[in-house]
Amino acid sequence: MIPFYDEKKIGKFPFAVVFLIAANTIIFLATSASLQYYIDIFGFTPAKLFDGQFFTLFTYIFLHGNLFHLIANMWFLWVFGDNLEARLGSLKFLAFYLLCGIGAGVVYALAMSDPNAAVIGASGAISGVLAGYLVLFPKNKIRTFFVSLPAVVYVFAWFLLQLFSATGTDTSIAYWGHIGGFVCGLLFIRFFKKR
Repeated sequence: MIPFYDEKKIGKFPFAVVFLIAANTIIFLATSASLQYYIDIFGFTPAKLFDGQFFTLFTYIFLHGNLFHLIANMWFLWVFGDNLEARLGSLKFLAFYLLCGIGAGVVYALAMSDPNAAVIGASGAISGVLAGYLVLFPKNKIRTFFVSLPAVVYVFAWFLLQLFSATGTDTSIAYWGHIGGFVCGLLFIRFFKKR
């Protein structure tokens, strides 16, 4: 269920969203030739958290496994991030995004039985963006292939898919990170939104 666009745009040019897309793209281009080397250093694992390598809770957010991984994450960020940035302001949006990504990593670490299971990507942070969008713009319409859906329906369906997938056997996608980022987004958005 790919989102094409939000039918109700607000605010001005989304500087923080564009900055994040540019940063992720540049880092992907710089690391893709030797990705495993960078994952070993900057990727996140539960073991690194418990060993005190806390910087990886930040750095893993900017690594992506392949071009599809990057494009999918950046597209969701583009569709849902601009309105959220307009409501929060660029700096608060950036802080919110990073905190959701960090929270996603912590939840992933607590949920995984393998302490060396590595995770990379912005999905957890972007899951938090979806949660913030759900709270602040529940009635906005999200255009998909065949229909426009209220954000509350689209995001709720997306979250159910993450829950269902997290109970399956596919460990190639960090579904618990998605869930963790989403829950963090629900918790943090009340503190970040403008009064």
